[in-house]
Amino acid sequence: MNEINSTLKPVSRKFNWLSSVSGDSIILSELNQSMSWFYGSHDGRKTYQEMLEANNNNINDNSDINWLPQYICSLQPNSILEVGCSSGRMYRHLINHGYLKNYCGIEVAEHIINKNKILYPQAKWECSSAYEIPYKNESFDIVFSTYVLEHLIYPEKSLHEMMRVLQPGGYLILVFPDFVSVGRLPSQQMGFSPIESAFKKLRLGKIIDAIISLYDSRIRLPYALKTASQRLGPFPVNLSPICLTYPDIMDADIDAIYIASKDEIHNWASINGYSVTYPKGKEGFFRLHACMSIQK
Repeated sequence: MNEINSTLKPVSRKFNWLSSVSGDSIILSELNQSMSWFYGSHDGRKTYQEMLEANNNNINDNSDINWLPQYICSLQPNSILEVGCSSGRMYRHLINHGYLKNYCGIEVAEHIINKNKILYPQAKWECSSAYEIPYKNESFDIVFSTYVLEHLIYPEKSLHEMMRVLQPGGYLILVFPDFVSVGRLPSQQMGFSPIESAFKKLRLGKIIDAIISLYDSRIRLPYALKTASQRLGPFPVNLSPICLTYPDIMDADIDAIYIASKDEIHNWASINGYSVTYPKGKEGFFRLHACMSIQK
């Protein structure tokens, strides 16, 4: 696929959102095709991958890079699966923390996986989606993903898959932005243009656009995020992320699809009989960036 699909139609009265569980399967499939090209093809992924590599060099004290490998190693796993491994960033840090056992990483971009195979032949790398993980039931002590869940069209399906390949007593560790708690969704356009802030629009003389954007960001969007699951159904997704409508623009999470919420994931885990803990708590940085450990 080399073109952005333009047939996605709004189904929400306020925003172009839809439940990924109970929503129209054809619309969701079209979105999945568009995002598969965006993440999986060399041309589609190029700008996105450049941003990822740049962010690797801009790490703050609360970053997953600083605490997550140490936490994973403290659980003393014999086998680890990373879902959405990208260029092996987390694998490198696991090694630095002394992990030398079985590691497998999956990623949808074949050219990224092929590069990882050359750089890190001691690990196992597979080109695969999070919806059909190519491993048998109960294969891993730990499954983890960092800032992946919010980019999935079918997050519930991926959760079931990750739990399927997890051994009884093992841990699924998820790190993702909690868009509902923060009241923001970077992939949702505010006002009439994708310029990132009402203040910047005002400086550019886009006065009406700035006013509408301010109203959208302060009132409409926070309310819509908090009520999305109740209005639309479970695991709602944004059908019109900025990365598809404005492919020349790239910034953090403008490609986010799932309206991620730690409360929704926690409820899902509880309903399915799993226990949930928060290794870094739920305050400050970790109110806005969820860190969850789900035990099977």
